Amino acid sequence: MEFYANLHMHTTHSDGVYTPEEIVRVAKAEGYSALAISDHDTATGYPRFKAACEKEGIEPLFAVEFSVYSEAKSKSYHIVAFSFDPTYPPMAEYLAAMGKRQTDNTKSCFDEAVATGGLTGITWEEVEAYNEGVIWLCNNHVFAAMKAKGLVKEEDYMDFFLTHFQKQRGKYPPTIKFKTPEELVALVKAAGGFCVVAHPHNQLDDIDYLIELGIEGMEVWHPDLTEEERVRAHKIALEKGLFISGGCDHSGLCGGLYSSYHTEEELKASYHYIPEHSVGTTEEYFRELQNRKLDR
Repeated sequence: MEFYANLHMHTTHSDGVYTPEEIVRVAKAEGYSALAISDHDTATGYPRFKAACEKEGIEPLFAVEFSVYSEAKSKSYHIVAFSFDPTYPPMAEYLAAMGKRQTDNTKSCFDEAVATGGLTGITWEEVEAYNEGVIWLCNNHVFAAMKAKGLVKEEDYMDFFLTHFQKQRGKYPPTIKFKTPEELVALVKAAGGFCVVAHPHNQLDDIDYLIELGIEGMEVWHPDLTEEERVRAHKIALEKGLFISGGCDHSGLCGGLYSSYHTEEELKASYHYIPEHSVGTTEEYFRELQNRKLDR
């Protein structure tokens, strides 16, 4: 399979490692010709990303990855929304709320780590200042600010995350709720876009339910899916007339986390390692997404 586009990546505007400019350069060097950053619940990185794509001769596609929770299924889904207007007032309001939701949780974990002496030498104001222009702040942004001050090194990231954030996040339940799948799909459509279900590992039996709610596509070639699931997902997408997407997420070269592992053996045994250029979507399927029209 020849992958033309990588349509699921994250930048420093959510929980990614690379800036919008850096991720374009890394993805181009890996061999991709079209890209989308799908930062979590925020669109603030797209203007810089689009400008970088134009400079590097890469085709950009606008996207955001949203988290939703289905009361009917008692489970969460991730949805990548493409080609909507982030300035549409109800959407802009929701994006701002999602930024506050994440940032408040991160600050609570940060404050606890500072109070217990786990984190020293950094203030929350310094974290905000270092990450100027970012409204969705997570542990990555704290670490980046600390690294810039010389308080930590890149190889310290995993220990930093596991110690101060992974378990602590659940102690501070958010006051702002995620939308349900049907609410999110309706909002995206009202803003002029369409939705694709992200990395449907162990969720392929729910595709009919999601289609009924207005989902128009699904990710097939994503690191979370087993080879068996990829084959099944591809078949389902073709049979049901769905757009076909895919991308690396936090894995692979564009995930930017390879340097967090101490040895090559440790890296290759991790979730983050995948062979180069092994996920994404084809040029044919990218054009369908880009043009919002199935040619099959």
